Amino acid sequence: MTPIRFLRRPKSRRIVQLLGGLACCAALAACSPMRQAKVEPLPTAMDDAAMQAGELRIAAASLASGDIDTALSLYQRITTVRPTMTAGWLGLGDTLYLAGDMSAARQAYQAALEREPGQADALLGISRMDIRQRRFAEAIAGYQAILQTHPDHPLALSGLGVAYDLSGRPTLAQAAYRRGLQAHPDDPALRSNLGLSLSLNGRPREAVNVLLDVMGVPAGLPQGRHNLALAYAMMGRDDAAESILLSDMPRSSVDDNLTFYHEVRRRIGAAGN
Repeated sequence: MTPIRFLRRPKSRRIVQLLGGLACCAALAACSPMRQAKVEPLPTAMDDAAMQAGELRIAAASLASGDIDTALSLYQRITTVRPTMTAGWLGLGDTLYLAGDMSAARQAYQAALEREPGQADALLGISRMDIRQRRFAEAIAGYQAILQTHPDHPLALSGLGVAYDLSGRPTLAQAAYRRGLQAHPDDPALRSNLGLSLSLNGRPREAVNVLLDVMGVPAGLPQGRHNLALAYAMMGRDDAAESILLSDMPRSSVDDNLTFYHEVRRRIGAAGN
């Protein structure tokens, strides 16, 4: 693992790292996997709706496999040929986001909203970009708009918590994560975010109790385990932190992470004095 450079605001930097991973997962979660084979629909055997669904599946599979160029080409064709199809604009927005074109991605999500006002996935995409661009007030408003119609939406509650954390309001952030966990107790992203927030706000023992469950989840995010290691390090339990990290990375990277954790602990301790 590449050493993490510690900047002036360790809380924001570390949560941004986690968010980046989750945002990518969230974008890909909407994509349905399929066999990587070229499909040539027979015009006489498939109606238009089936052809549309087939094109979307191929585009989504390309995006899920990391083939950004193919996915981009397919979604651009879909939105050109069938501009009223909301799903095409959503897929195009996700693809452009992963390609790093924030302006074009925002336009694609806005196009989806024009066709389907209040569309939750489009609002999620825009709010995710607002966080990345540090427009926290806009992100909070976007997530709250989703929660008005989907009060237990796990991605909206997780994103809302991240936006609150990054804007310096950890109490509100932790309330959002806990609200999400009440409805989705097995959600590893919500649990990981809550644990990280607690660790970085002087409550590492509570963070350990929250994060211990992620160790037993086979499909859990590696970041959740690393946040547990951070919580142990914040308690002065370098032995426990080291043991967790060694299961995921080589010795040299473990040492780099422990050095980072020590710096986080020193700076948070200094800020509390």
